[in-house]
Amino acid sequence: MRRGFLFALLAASFAAAAHPAGAELLKVGKSPGSLLAYVPLDVGIEKGFFAKRGLEIEVVNFDGASKQDMALAAESIDVACGSPMSMSLMVRGLDAKGIAVIAGPNRELAVLLGADSPVKSLDELKGKAIGIATAGSITEWAALELARVKGWGKDGIRRVAVGAGTAAHIAALRAHLVDATVANVMTGVVLEQRKQGRRLALVSDYAGPFVTHEMTAPQKTIRERPDALKRLLAGWMEAVAFMHENKEETVRIARGVTGLDQGQEELEYDLVLPEISTDGRHDPKDMARIGESFVELGILDKAPDMTKLYTNDFLPAR
Repeated sequence: MRRGFLFALLAASFAAAAHPAGAELLKVGKSPGSLLAYVPLDVGIEKGFFAKRGLEIEVVNFDGASKQDMALAAESIDVACGSPMSMSLMVRGLDAKGIAVIAGPNRELAVLLGADSPVKSLDELKGKAIGIATAGSITEWAALELARVKGWGKDGIRRVAVGAGTAAHIAALRAHLVDATVANVMTGVVLEQRKQGRRLALVSDYAGPFVTHEMTAPQKTIRERPDALKRLLAGWMEAVAFMHENKEETVRIARGVTGLDQGQEELEYDLVLPEISTDGRHDPKDMARIGESFVELGILDKAPDMTKLYTNDFLPAR
């Protein structure tokens, strides 16, 4: 009986540690769950940046933006970390609003080539087939932005939807279904290590200011739990600051999320961390550019008033 009582007491102690008494629960989505841009959430959990602000964070990983958007619409999550492309749905009735810029400019995406490609510069991609994840995605925007910057016109490149994920882009390049592809920069690292391809350029090498990732909250959370959102973003920003100052520990935590090996994660840290916003604030010009992209992608007929789709009210004071 004594051993049983002690075991029960110990189990209760562990449960209390896992779920702090009085902590307010926030369900936070990540789409997808393996990106370095969303690792501040994991850093904040491990280092106690949210817990010391009275928050318990439950991470919900989604395999694709559409599933997370449905969760937002159903109010089954309190906050979402995802693509700014989802903000177009707010114009169509999604009852949500952007509350923080997670990352930008776009150092996370890159233009990739197959190992046997003769292409040596971005200029040589005019008229070529470029792989993207899906129509209306940020990868399609990146492909269209290349044509716009180069002055080729919307039809200056051919966009081919090859699907999301590293395997899909590698397969498309190896089968010569596309001449190049826009994908996560770490896909390029994997290609180079396997001697199956190479990186031609980061999207940030040619693209203007743009938000890569946005944090969004349903209006219900905004109305009913504004203080929780402020505490969430305060903990998030503390985690971002920690990441910038502590490479070794950030890489360790990130590897458990991304699945990359030590060398790959160290490289991703160097390549991608500079895009993660240190203050989360929305620049009106950058946000207006997102609105214009909705028209360029054929998502909306006209650019919306983006100022109605986001707020800086929950961010820590400068």
